[in-house]
Formats: sequence, C-alpha cells, structure tokens
Amino acid sequence: MLSLCLRGEQARTSTQIENDYDIADDRRRQRLSDVLLDFGTRVQESVFQCRIDPPLAEEMLARILRTIEENTDKVHVLALCDACGGRITHYGIAHEASDPEYLIL
Repeated sequence: MLSLCLRGEQARTSTQIENDYDIADDRRRQRLSDVLLDFGTRVQESVFQCRIDPPLAEEMLARILRTIEENTDKVHVLALCDACGGRITHYGIAHEASDPEYLIL
C-alpha cells in the first residue's frame, strides 16, 4: 500500500507523487514508462511527476507492481504532501511538470 502524507483537507485532494526507476530490460522499462504516462508527466528519462488523488495513486502503484520484476527492478515512489511539494526547488533548465487538464485512460 502506498503511504501518502495526507492530513485533513489534503486527504480529499490530489497529491504530488514522484516516480523514478532503473530497469535493465528494455521491454519492461517501456511498459512501465507507458503506465506512468497514464498518471503523470515525464520530467527526465526515468522520472515522472504525477498529481493524482489517493485512489488513483493506489491504482498507479498496483499497475507498477504488476509491471516490474521485483527481484531485479528498482522503482522509487515518493508521495509528497502540499507542504513538502511546495519546498521543491528547480535549478538549471529543470521545471515543474504541468499535468494535462485530463487523462485518457
């Protein structure tokens, strides 16, 4: 289960989730990339930012776990509350991803 940093009003709103991964198998890496694109925006080759509500976050985690090989793949899922997400600083040409107004499922 995904542990979300949610309190009070935040429990009913979206949460920023950062996903990064290291997967050697090309086909499985592409499948995971496709999964994460259903939930957020690619900000680097293997890093995605997602702003989704808790039920969608649980669905995303379930799909991640169905896609990866737990004995060999590395996936990090960081759930940030609004207070934590507001402290992210970008340098160089990095910028915060802007999620589309809608998702195609």
